[in-house]
Amino acid sequence: MTKGYAEQLFLQEKPTLALLAIWSLQKTYASVITKEINSTFAHTTKILSKMEDHGLVQFSVEGRVKYVELTEHGYRVVDSLKNLIMAIEGETPDSIGETENEESATQDAEVSDNDKKLTKEHIDRLHEQIISTYNNLFNENSEPQVMKMKIGPFSRDIQLLLNSIEENENLIDDEDLDKLNEIQNIFDLAMKQ
Repeated sequence: MTKGYAEQLFLQEKPTLALLAIWSLQKTYASVITKEINSTFAHTTKILSKMEDHGLVQFSVEGRVKYVELTEHGYRVVDSLKNLIMAIEGETPDSIGETENEESATQDAEVSDNDKKLTKEHIDRLHEQIISTYNNLFNENSEPQVMKMKIGPFSRDIQLLLNSIEENENLIDDEDLDKLNEIQNIFDLAMKQ
């Protein structure tokens, strides 16, 4: 497939929504995606076929059900789409923000003030983004699937943050732990709707 063809596919609403739906639902099937993106079954299968050609999704058959799920490349594209959406909405892409030297420093027994500061800033940014996104969607009475698609992409950032804190508990104080718990609660609430 040509580069222009890939751009044409992902600069359209339905393919982007389909990819985000697959990401948020994990392992699913075409009829569920059709409903999630408000499309026809034929159009959805055409989109999924193009995504398979690009190596973004893979199909598996269990019994009489044909499942679709993201490939590793598909997860990377979802991360990029999430960053693009946030950039379009005027937010800065949320990243862990550590260089290789900083990562090795966090593995030492002592944590520098800079590492604590970076972690605090990351928690504050993520907290603000999730709270504001959730509140906006809630105030607009957004559909549950829209809420899942907007809040769902934050799961990777939450997990990366949890992993770094798990490696070194001294990175976070009680106040930031409370914010992190609030982030997780809002994320869980949005995803269970």
